[in-house]
Amino acid sequence: MKLLPVLLAAGGSRRFEGVKLAMPLPGGTTLLSRSVDALSKVRGSCDTQILPLRVCLGGHAGTLKPLLPKGTAIIPSPDWHLGLGHSIAAAADAAQGTDADALLLALADHALLCTQDYESLIQSWQESGKTTAAWYLDAPGAPAIFNRADFGELSRLCGDRGAKGLLKSLQKQQQLGWMALPGASIDIDTRADFGRFVSTRSE
Repeated sequence: MKLLPVLLAAGGSRRFEGVKLAMPLPGGTTLLSRSVDALSKVRGSCDTQILPLRVCLGGHAGTLKPLLPKGTAIIPSPDWHLGLGHSIAAAADAAQGTDADALLLALADHALLCTQDYESLIQSWQESGKTTAAWYLDAPGAPAIFNRADFGELSRLCGDRGAKGLLKSLQKQQQLGWMALPGASIDIDTRADFGRFVSTRSE
């Protein structure tokens, strides 16, 4: 099995009023670099090969691209301003052009997640064989691993409609695996969110 990890980092950070993913963290890294590092360190197993990480960029691409490790593959999201669905569709289109059996979608502003969280999600997916999502706030959500059978539906997403509708549909059909991941309930949307996150890392 081959798994393609894609980090979604295409948003415009409107509520943040700035380029949140480029904000510096203690230790000299950034929110974007932290997420890239966590996903890049994910290791496969005898059953699963992890393909090289790709990053989906749209808003602030000119600022964020230089922060990525040299050689990182970029998935452009030209319609990022129309909503998250367009960036997910761009990622799914890219995945369909590979021999990946599944697509791991992660959000760059999930600042609390670490490599072990992603590896645990992959293990859960391997055990169930089903499309598998993180579970928090009483619902499935990102990060999530979608099997290739879902790529077509993901590629048709548009507007602000993310993949939650697909996940809930699979859940109703009892075709969704899930893993409790409370850390995924915390993302960075505002400068106040960022300040709280930095203060906890400095303690």
